[in-house]
Amino acid sequence: MPGKVFAMQKLEDYDISPITGFLPSEPPLRRLTNPYFEVWESTMDDFNALLLAGRLRERVRKLPVLDYKQLSSKPEHRRAFLVLCMLSHGYVWGKHEEVSESLPACLAVPWTKIATVLGVCPVVCHASVVLWNYKPLWEDGPLDLSNLGALATYSGSVDEAWFYLVTVAIEASGAPALKPIMSAIENIELGQEEQLLVNLNDIQSCLKNMNVDLARMSEKCDPYVFYWKIRPYLAGWENMADAGLPLGLIYEGVDNFWYTETDEYADMSHLSEAERVLQQYRTYAGGSAAQSSLIHTMDVAFGVEHHPTGERKFRRPSNAQRLDRYNNMPPVSPGEQLASKRRSESGSASMQRSYSNEPVKSNRNNFIQTMRKYMPREHRHFLSDLEKAANIRPYMLKLQNIHELGDITTVQTQLLDAYNACLDQLKAFRDKHVQIVSLYIVNQARKGPNIPHGGFAIDGSRTTAPKEKATGSRTQAIKDSATEQDSTSDSMSDGDETKSKVNILYPQTALSTSPSVPKNSSLYKLNNLLPTLGLAKFVDPESKVVRGTGGTNVMPFLKQSRDETADTKIITQQPPKLDQALGQVNGDEAVAPTDSSKQSWTDWLSKTIQQ
Repeated sequence: MPGKVFAMQKLEDYDISPITGFLPSEPPLRRLTNPYFEVWESTMDDFNALLLAGRLRERVRKLPVLDYKQLSSKPEHRRAFLVLCMLSHGYVWGKHEEVSESLPACLAVPWTKIATVLGVCPVVCHASVVLWNYKPLWEDGPLDLSNLGALATYSGSVDEAWFYLVTVAIEASGAPALKPIMSAIENIELGQEEQLLVNLNDIQSCLKNMNVDLARMSEKCDPYVFYWKIRPYLAGWENMADAGLPLGLIYEGVDNFWYTETDEYADMSHLSEAERVLQQYRTYAGGSAAQSSLIHTMDVAFGVEHHPTGERKFRRPSNAQRLDRYNNMPPVSPGEQLASKRRSESGSASMQRSYSNEPVKSNRNNFIQTMRKYMPREHRHFLSDLEKAANIRPYMLKLQNIHELGDITTVQTQLLDAYNACLDQLKAFRDKHVQIVSLYIVNQARKGPNIPHGGFAIDGSRTTAPKEKATGSRTQAIKDSATEQDSTSDSMSDGDETKSKVNILYPQTALSTSPSVPKNSSLYKLNNLLPTLGLAKFVDPESKVVRGTGGTNVMPFLKQSRDETADTKIITQQPPKLDQALGQVNGDEAVAPTDSSKQSWTDWLSKTIQQ
């Protein structure tokens, strides 16, 4: 069943290594050696200390606007992009500071220019903090967690480094699957079934290794630390009204704006001052696992189709899903509204191309498709070409038809099994991801920043009257919550009786709180009074929306992606009849089905209900 397919280029032509995959073929630069950029690197040397002292913005505002053209190679562009990501997100979000809605030109101008060179958006992305943010501890060692270190972190914590490095290890484990994917496409064209089977088994092995890496996330990355100390800095400026950026971020000194419809920049010189200000607000999603080209590659290769959240199969989207940015109603920024009105009045031909009234493509609001804008340009082109060449699933569907006719060979049966085994591993990966997001984001958001602990205490009983008056309801909430808690031991000595029973600190300890906090309790009030940073917010336990750093409602999106992966499997057995599965009643006796038939029908029924 060979058929002519789209001819792809070599992996190297897409800036992909056959050995390291989407990771650079050589480790990322640890420093820009050109003295011209020493002012950036010296600021990075003090980055964590400046952020902690609340003086990063002061230091950044003194930086000159450097010429990005002094960068002479792609590795230098990548290093510069990482440095500017760290400085820019640190500047915007601060540490227990009011969010800044503008980015100074000394960061915004070179960051935007370098982003254009690399083909990404000027915002933290998977490529910056994962692909370009690691170092091997020993040059001749493997690319795994025993030999990796992080180049930069926002928090300075081992938890954050581990979070990035687990993802680096996943990318490295999945890299050997890329050549078999390319070979599988070619072997289908040539009709080489036995070689195709080898390819699928190799891919399955890589997926297993990726699952092993992902399962290690909890070893050295504490959920509390991740949610409250790390995650806020990974957020972008899209769907971030709750975090203090309702319109997005102003990139000072950048005299063009982004056309979301065409992924191109356009000049702003012809706009009025008011229009210019509004157009300067940019909205970008933050870093997200959905920006991994490796996971996209697996989906495309195996024919996994993703739809806007809530529109899977025959399910109707809920009201919340209809309003999601990446589904049916993408919001229009004030700048775009103003430009649209101006266009209709002036009939500007130059603007009509990007703001036409043509129907939007079906995948325009699909979050997964949108995330490709944040990938390096060459990787994006690879996925585009792979979509044209991918023939694995169509071939498997043909084998399914042959199987139903009863004329399938042993090798072809093995091919179907191997294809399904790969999808099982990909689904298992998404299962684990859902579990991690639930523990690291959803649960943390609903618990709040308070964790009862036996360490340092906030002693409400010793608070003086003037202090209490100055802090108002917050102090009272702390005192009330201390009274309500029972976390301390009944055997406490007399000298310890005055200590508060609620302690607020930076815990690296096991979480001991309940999944939610009573809504009418003082602790609930306290959670809302404590300092928060961007996305690090206490969420009402009854709320169904917890946004990811990419800006989407995270859990429905992840669960649907997982279910769509499971839906892609090829069914090679007809489900047994209902009366056979349940057993027929003969008088007072019921004939029970065999375990195998009962299990087979149950699997089929479960799958049918999910659809």
